[in-house]
Amino acid sequence: MDLAKLTPKQLLEIDACTRCGECLRTCPVFSQKTEEGINPRGKIQAMKKFIRGQYGLWARIFGKKSLSQSELEKFSEMVYRCTLCGECSMQCPVSIDSRSLWIAIKETLVDLGHYPKNLGMMKKNVLSKYNISGDHNNLRTSWLEGLENLPAHRYQKEHATVVYFVGCVSGYFPMAYKVPQSVVRILERSGIDFTLLGGEEWCCGFPLIGAGFKKDIEDLIRHNVEGVKQKGAESVIFSCPSCYHTWHEEYHTDLNLFHSTQFILDLIQKRKIRFREEKVRVTYHDPCDLGRQSGIFEAPREILRSMPGVEFVELASHEKESKCCGGGGLLEMVDPELSISLAREKIKEIQATGAEIVVSACQQCTRTIQSTARRMKVHLKTAYITELVLKHME
Repeated sequence: MDLAKLTPKQLLEIDACTRCGECLRTCPVFSQKTEEGINPRGKIQAMKKFIRGQYGLWARIFGKKSLSQSELEKFSEMVYRCTLCGECSMQCPVSIDSRSLWIAIKETLVDLGHYPKNLGMMKKNVLSKYNISGDHNNLRTSWLEGLENLPAHRYQKEHATVVYFVGCVSGYFPMAYKVPQSVVRILERSGIDFTLLGGEEWCCGFPLIGAGFKKDIEDLIRHNVEGVKQKGAESVIFSCPSCYHTWHEEYHTDLNLFHSTQFILDLIQKRKIRFREEKVRVTYHDPCDLGRQSGIFEAPREILRSMPGVEFVELASHEKESKCCGGGGLLEMVDPELSISLAREKIKEIQATGAEIVVSACQQCTRTIQSTARRMKVHLKTAYITELVLKHME
């Protein structure tokens, strides 16, 4: 086993795990599948065993222990059944950055050829078609067909000060079309000079990172940055938290990056967006990549509090302690039933608030919660936050 994908810090973190079990209390996957190997502690201990067998004192004296293919296959199954929600990091008393660790371990497993094969198909789609669905990339703007009175440029101008980066899920999954539709209408009505990249927008690279294929994202980064620069834009807006987080952490650009909630809150504070009063009780679900990973908790809440008539009630688990909806970390591709199980738990928590609408700031969270509620035959209204903003705008 080659440890090149693991940093010295991560090797120290693996050794530092005390098996205290604090992560077991918060791991959403372990709450559904109570196998020791699937929880954060179990995965770290398995990795520690592999490392000692290859590089420990015994290995130096008697030679490296051969890695059992069945052991590696089982380990891979456990590692990939994770939403990358990062909640275990919040609880770890020795501050292990477990989310980054899981991604590095996935990269190691990819090098060994032990990863879910449907993720290989996803990789092929992203690298050849530049999106996760494998459809023609010019179909990224199909959601525009649902809008009336489209301008002649169809929001794809030669030059603009702002680029709205839509993302793969909102671009290709009809259930999420309302997200970009509401964003462009808000920007248009607020007088923002913006454009889309259209078919020239490529996947941000997050699906490859989450699957362990991080080494393959460089062309995506270069292309997307060049596309924005060619528009003469200074800022990029994202409605997808994973796109925002990936650009923020991996793109190393001088462009101004905003999640849609940050940008819209600024418009509200500048009085470019005003609301009419409409009474409704809402709760808000913190997306993992927007909240725990990017530290954006207040912007969406400030938006909701600025809307007259909106009664905002917190979920029992919120902000840093928010429970994953089950839609993260490519879990839906790897183990759809497990993803649905996590979403069911989230829906129970939402129902307990008595809210009429559950609002989120992630298209994947909204889609996961909505589709699972339908399976459960539960009447639950879901909305991406910009849908609510547009509905309440004067």
